[in-house]
Amino acid sequence: MKQTIKYKLKTSIEQEKHLSNLCFYATKLYNTDNYQRRKTWEDTGKIPDYYSQNKILKHNHWYKLLSSQTAQHVSMVLQNNYTSWFKLRKKDDKANPPKFRKKSMLSPVQFYQQFKIINDKIRLSMSMKYRAEQKIKFLEIDFLEWKKIAGIAKMCEIMKEKDSWYAHIVYEVPELNGRLSNNVMALDLGIFNTAVSIDTEGNCNIYSGKQILAIQHYFNKERAKLTGRLAKQYPKRHHSKSLDILQKKQHRQISQGLHTYSKKIIEDCIQKNISVLLAGNLTDIRERKGKGSVYRQKLHSWSFSKFIKQLEYKCMRAGIRFVLVNERFTSQKCSCCGLIRKANRKKRGLYVCRYCGSVMNADANGAKNILKKYLQDFLSRSIGYVAQPLVVRLDNVVPC
Repeated sequence: MKQTIKYKLKTSIEQEKHLSNLCFYATKLYNTDNYQRRKTWEDTGKIPDYYSQNKILKHNHWYKLLSSQTAQHVSMVLQNNYTSWFKLRKKDDKANPPKFRKKSMLSPVQFYQQFKIINDKIRLSMSMKYRAEQKIKFLEIDFLEWKKIAGIAKMCEIMKEKDSWYAHIVYEVPELNGRLSNNVMALDLGIFNTAVSIDTEGNCNIYSGKQILAIQHYFNKERAKLTGRLAKQYPKRHHSKSLDILQKKQHRQISQGLHTYSKKIIEDCIQKNISVLLAGNLTDIRERKGKGSVYRQKLHSWSFSKFIKQLEYKCMRAGIRFVLVNERFTSQKCSCCGLIRKANRKKRGLYVCRYCGSVMNADANGAKNILKKYLQDFLSRSIGYVAQPLVVRLDNVVPC
């Protein structure tokens, strides 16, 4: 498996100049590639693929100033953007193609075989053209390796954030052997409850999402205030430095909260010797209609994709298999008798079955249905009664 660690670089003025040059060249190459693709699209009605476009770009000035694999990655990023646009056009006819990057933007640059880590230093190899122009063969940068990993460094991405330079280093880490047990746990992910877990022993935990909702509510309110002031003072402006700072702070706090919850869930899995962790597949959940504007604001602020990715890679590190299960009708179906009835969900958090009279937590009912679906389809097993849910409230979710 692969794991990415973020390090802060200790750069000199001369090193910052070279890094800025490389990132600037990446921006120019991206825009050049995008311009050629759009021009071909206007002339022929088709957009060239990565391989045919890469043959043309090999003779480009900006392409030669970058290392070969670095330049190829810039073109591949644009190709992936166009692929995403093609998929989006099937759902939205008004979707716009990838835009050009601002001239002042410093694009991230990636190094594969052109970088090494030697004695807490990152060595980056320059291209032949850049060596001839700048009279430099290697760029060696000091960095604080605060977390050492028993793995092999495969890739390094250099980017600038605010006034500092950072390196995202991808390590190839050996995977642990899978756990040998029949214990399975299912998660029902939600907005008001970040997750509700049920295992094959009938244990149920509710991970309250009130703290993350409070973070979203606070920052949405503060963003609305700043946007209102900005609209009065500068009607033509839509962005400001204060809004960017507020957005990044919100992102950090929500990310920290999700990491805290995902870590607790994996620790619970290890303690109970869980071999398989299940979660509902929430793809295209934002396409659902109804529920009102307040609910939809919370839905669009919900970082479910990030939470699922955190659970997935932490399961790999712990030797636990992670599986996404189709959650169709799991919130409407009674986990005791199997009756599917939307009206059984009386209100948020309460599920009452009209047929068998079962009364339970609605999210716990959904998690049990996810677990039963997996056990019946893959393991031909069933689950008995579920214990009274235990609400888990974690301290220090939000950093100071």
